[in-house]
Amino acid sequence: MKSSYQHSQCPDGPELLVMKELRPDILRLFEEILQSGADLRVRVTGRSMRPFLRGGEVLTIRQTPSLYLMRGDLILFRNRYDLPVLHRVLSKKKAEDGKFSFITKGDALMAYDEEIHEAGVLGKVLRIDRPLLSGKTGHIDMNALYYRCVNFSVAVLGFFKTQTLFFLAKRQ
Repeated sequence: MKSSYQHSQCPDGPELLVMKELRPDILRLFEEILQSGADLRVRVTGRSMRPFLRGGEVLTIRQTPSLYLMRGDLILFRNRYDLPVLHRVLSKKKAEDGKFSFITKGDALMAYDEEIHEAGVLGKVLRIDRPLLSGKTGHIDMNALYYRCVNFSVAVLGFFKTQTLFFLAKRQ
């Protein structure tokens, strides 16, 4: 496991895990941290959430009951390959058994992810620490009203963008 992650010290915070390669043991480590009730801090490396996340940001993720997840939230989940993915919730539905499932998508991607069942959700992004050009770090509280509205709007626009593209593709 030592070869798959490294410890990194943030200038203004505690250690965080930085993934060097995608391996299932990383997912198990993430799950253990979140299930223990601790917050998970990870650095963004992918491009699927551009332009909202550009890479280099440090996310604080906390295990959150599915009942409280909403459209627009950024969630960390396990995909069918048992790899951790962080994408935006576009819609949420409740099955007859009371369990929730989610449709998610990366902001920079055209297609939706496969449906995610609540058992696959690891946590929700609560805070984003973004490096600024000044060398300081900006902090984004994802539960602040402003960012809840921004995230909801981005989710709705992302949903309609994908629906429109699918509609246009079918017409050709």
